[in-house]
Amino acid sequence: MAFWRVMDRVRLEAGHVLDRPSAQGVSSIQYCETARTAIRPAHGKAERSVPCGHCGQLVPFTVFSVALTRWRRCYAYGLGVVLLGVAVLLYGVGIDAVVGADNPVWPLLLAGAETTLIVLASTVLGYAALFEHGVRSPLLWRGGGVPRDGHLAMVDPHLGRKPSARDGRLIPSVHHHPPDEYPRRSGCA
Repeated sequence: MAFWRVMDRVRLEAGHVLDRPSAQGVSSIQYCETARTAIRPAHGKAERSVPCGHCGQLVPFTVFSVALTRWRRCYAYGLGVVLLGVAVLLYGVGIDAVVGADNPVWPLLLAGAETTLIVLASTVLGYAALFEHGVRSPLLWRGGGVPRDGHLAMVDPHLGRKPSARDGRLIPSVHHHPPDEYPRRSGCA
């Protein structure tokens, strides 16, 4: 199963946001990226940090062990499957009550409950598939807005073997510091 594969190393990336130009409704950002490879702890979780290659500020990360990452993925997938099961069970039990109901409110309530459970289950399953890499950071970037001269925390759990989600989008890194080398304090601008 794909969710069971967790590498014992993970690439942590600190990005310093330089600019957010926008042209004709298409927004993009430019940032300086500094990457470090972190070894997952044997048990539990460990604090790691990556110094920004542009300004030197430390970007904090919490890295989970392989076992804890697998457990969190299994928990999220299990919760999603349980929610889908509850939706199916609710439909099976509720359809008989709704068919014989004289009040039109009951079919609407059943449809609303079904829709809510399916959307919630899809959200949990999507989160587990896309974002549960066993890394946390208060600056972790999920695609929203970022302030100028702020920092982004990004993670590549595949150590560059799999294309990054950022590739091909309007989010160029102006300057890449070599991974696993201490960056020089030269500016990116």
